Amino acid sequence: MEISVEKIKPSSPTPHHLRIYNISLLDQMIPFVYIPLVLYFRGAGSSNNNDDDKIQHLKESLSQTLASFYPFAGVIRDALSVDCSDQGLPFYVTKVKSQMKDFLQNPNFEFINKFFPREYNQEKQTGPGDNVMLIQLNCFDCGGIAMSITFAHLIADIASVSTFLRCWATNARGLGLSSHVSPLLCTAQSSFPQNPTLPSNLIPFNNFLKYSIGGKFVTRRYVFDASALSFLKTQLSSSAASRVNVVTALVWKCFMAAVVEETSGKDGKPFLMTQAVNLRKRAAPQFPDDNFGNMVWVPKIVCSSPEEKGLEDLAWEVKRGIANIDGEFVRRLGDDGLNEYLEELRNEMPQQANWLCFSSWVNMGLYEVDFGWGKPVWLSSYFVQHSETVVIGNVVMLMDGRDGGIEALAVLDQKYVAGFEKNDLIRNYARVNPSVT
Repeated sequence: MEISVEKIKPSSPTPHHLRIYNISLLDQMIPFVYIPLVLYFRGAGSSNNNDDDKIQHLKESLSQTLASFYPFAGVIRDALSVDCSDQGLPFYVTKVKSQMKDFLQNPNFEFINKFFPREYNQEKQTGPGDNVMLIQLNCFDCGGIAMSITFAHLIADIASVSTFLRCWATNARGLGLSSHVSPLLCTAQSSFPQNPTLPSNLIPFNNFLKYSIGGKFVTRRYVFDASALSFLKTQLSSSAASRVNVVTALVWKCFMAAVVEETSGKDGKPFLMTQAVNLRKRAAPQFPDDNFGNMVWVPKIVCSSPEEKGLEDLAWEVKRGIANIDGEFVRRLGDDGLNEYLEELRNEMPQQANWLCFSSWVNMGLYEVDFGWGKPVWLSSYFVQHSETVVIGNVVMLMDGRDGGIEALAVLDQKYVAGFEKNDLIRNYARVNPSVT
């Protein structure tokens, strides 16, 4: 791959009074990690000159968009703020000597990882001086493009990044900056002001980390087609069976069975499942979709007797756990008594647990991103392969499938994979790394 890099700065200077962006209390709850995403566009055939024009147009429209999303052009200043002095967003361009259709027929995980900047890896934690966002444009011979976006989770969640990408695409199509996708950068800070004295042992994620144990981790891709999910939902109570609930319950059930089999049932630890929940729609009144930052919370669900829980039971457990994140809960997060509440949560944590962590990118609008050459044909992430140094192991990321199904990217301890994949629920309802059609 041939590589060039340029720092893209906002088209207009960020005003002096906005050059220090202070994160919110909700951002403080987020781990110091980068989140990787790839969007794949088939294109419509291309010559080198057309590629150059397309890339230049992307850079210009990105610069225009960064004038509103200026934290993405900055660098991390410390654990509580970003320096937004227009340092610029690193924008890499590579040439991929192959056809996208051939790649999509057989998605290769090691090849996908090359779509990210060289300095990025899944084990890297963010710190002072690091860029908030990096973008790499991987241009195939056929005109197809794999666009990777790597962003500091401390600053934004996937909903914020989706708003940014859709705004950028709107500008690239020459439609102008639409007011309904302009970011609201100060709402979270005013509703949930940061607390510099918050003890680290009260941050829920830090307490979850005690359940992360060593292992050799690999990423597996499981695709649940719309037809499979429709059949599963007919077998369950309709009120508990959203697409996300069904897949979450199914994957969790298979994970628990794999752990029980691998440990011969002698492990004895309860099973803990967490799933990130978007607070924007759960507040009362609701926050707008374009609120910038991390508007998420992570409820926990504990299962002590997995052999007694059927798929419908687990689907209900997931639904109830998420339903607890309501308007009153969001209001309490902004109260002065938050420390006491976080102390309550910490005291409720089991001493030991087998932890499975879910994050859902379903219905985030990522398939609506259109820079003028069509919408994405696929989404993916970075693929951990035989790594012993991941920040969090046993993680499942849920993404929309093109046909209304769901793709699950699961970073699993390798010792659980065989038991996981021989489970009838996986064998009957999921496909393992199929071609992208």
